[in-house]
Formats: sequence, C-alpha cells, structure tokens
Amino acid sequence: MPALALALALASAAAGAKGAPRDVDAFIRNVLHVAASRRAAADLNGDGRPEIFVYATSDCGSGGCDLTILSPRARGYRVVMRSSVTQLPVRLLATSSHGWRDVGVTIGGGGIRQAYMARLRFDGRRYPENPTVPPAQPMKHPSGRVLIAAPTLRR
Repeated sequence: MPALALALALASAAAGAKGAPRDVDAFIRNVLHVAASRRAAADLNGDGRPEIFVYATSDCGSGGCDLTILSPRARGYRVVMRSSVTQLPVRLLATSSHGWRDVGVTIGGGGIRQAYMARLRFDGRRYPENPTVPPAQPMKHPSGRVLIAAPTLRR
C-alpha cells in the first residue's frame, strides 16, 4: 500500500510539539486530497484526544460523499475510517465496539429510495468502508449527538 506509506510519512512530518499533530489542514489537503470539507471532533476511544471527522464536500456522487475519521498519533494521524456514499447528518452513538464509540451515518440517494441511518462499529482496527452493506447495520431509531448536521435549506 504505497498510498498508506506516503500518508504515514507525511503524517510524521506534520507532527508537532509533544507529539500532537500540528496541521490537520495540511494532512487533509496533501494526504487525503480533499479540497473542501466539513469537520467535527469527538474522542472515540477515550484517550482524551479527539478524533477528527472529515466530510468531503467536493467530488461527491448521488449516494453522498466520503467521510474520513483521523485518529491523532504521536506522529501525525491514522486513518481509522474512509467511508464512501455517506450523507449527513453524522452522529456519535452511545454504544461502543472494541473500546471505540459507534458512529451513525445517513444513507440515501444513489438508488436508495428511503434514507436511513447506519451504525458503523469499530472492529479492533478500523470502521467499515461501505455503510450500505454488512457489517454496517441499519438503525430503526437513530439517536446520539449530531457531529456534522445536514445543511438547512434557505428560503
């Protein structure tokens, strides 16, 4: 995986004092190649350092956009999720898997007639890449704190 090696190298170069990543903007631009995004932060694994949610708003398809979750490391970031076809809102759920909070993403468009929220669970290494198929699970009664809200329509 040469792209992963490049990501780790650039992430290491971006590390700042005390091992805290200095420039998430540079990482998003240079490693993820995301030109425009909406972001949120939430501590998913209880280590006191929030993970960064990056919802790409450029180059989206009818099914939605990519959602990436970056976990801070001593030397940059580790990508723990890069999920396609994601719609807003994105929620932080009360449930956990393997010590990491579950994430709820909205699925719709791209041929899906009725939008729904899917639960994405951490498998010990990362979150699922595609929220429309297992191991992602549709939720009947989605709840949880909204991290990135759907845009409101202006009249």
